[in-house]
Amino acid sequence: MSQDASTLKLTITGAAGQIAYALLPRLGELLINVESKIDLRLCDTESQLPALNALSMELDDFACPWIEKITCTSNLKDAFEGCELAILIGARPRTLGMERSDLLVANGEIFSEQGRALNAYADQNVKVLVVANPCNTNAYICMNHAKDIPSHRFFSMSMLDQNRAYAFMAKQYDLELAMIENLCVWGNHSPSMYVDFQRATYDGQPIIERIQDHSWFANDYQTLVAQRGSEVIKARGSSSAASAANAIIDNVALLLDQNQCYGNFSMGVCSHGEYGAQPGTIVSYPCVYNAKGELSIVEHIDLDPIAQQRIALSFEEIANEANQCRSLDLITH
Repeated sequence: MSQDASTLKLTITGAAGQIAYALLPRLGELLINVESKIDLRLCDTESQLPALNALSMELDDFACPWIEKITCTSNLKDAFEGCELAILIGARPRTLGMERSDLLVANGEIFSEQGRALNAYADQNVKVLVVANPCNTNAYICMNHAKDIPSHRFFSMSMLDQNRAYAFMAKQYDLELAMIENLCVWGNHSPSMYVDFQRATYDGQPIIERIQDHSWFANDYQTLVAQRGSEVIKARGSSSAASAANAIIDNVALLLDQNQCYGNFSMGVCSHGEYGAQPGTIVSYPCVYNAKGELSIVEHIDLDPIAQQRIALSFEEIANEANQCRSLDLITH
């Protein structure tokens, strides 16, 4: 937080969208003490300013003691000036007939501009969480255009995949969800992601020791988690909003307060080549806070051949998207 430790300068892009609408009422959950406040900057395109102003009216009507100030803007300088936490939700959605390369170009322009704005205006210790899909690659683009901000301050959200993994496991085996720990997701936020069930525990005991038949874990489970977003779209006609907002709260809580950490958790972070990923890409890993209080990738995990193969394929997909960004001149070095 800023020198005035009771105020968090928080920027949300895509603030007129459904995810932000579900997120905003819950932001008070992120504050560590009752005296804390949020200087909230709501950013979207100019055409969405009337919707942002209406949203600001609703927030006023909450009478929230934790809201110090609300700024509605389409200007990136106003949005990111002194920003200490940025939650980047706004992006171009993929439409009918659009190739993935088209989506990368459209969002590349958005996240290149936001990266440069963060670099120019944000607090030197800013933390940036990219939610907009493809979130790993969008975070990679944003990070590469914020030359002066350390790469370890950029994150992509894999917490929604993790939460889905917890929910499916608890439901399948009638487990108390709160007693499951260390269930993490590797790789890309895409159908290639891998749910690492082998290190998950239940009441401190490895879950694979409680369950005799592991075939569900290796097959149906992976598909259920990876395809959940598509199933939600089919069911509601639009992408996940409330569950995505909830995952943002879970994710940001871990970024702001290491005391929220219980065991390992999933986080998209900048890779230095751990477990074979392309260095410099944004990859979801099992993470933890080390003895120095630093967020770090869990080391020395013994992966079986099947896990290695699936994780390698997801890493390869991320690397291919990063290379495509370079070929499209979205990354200049």
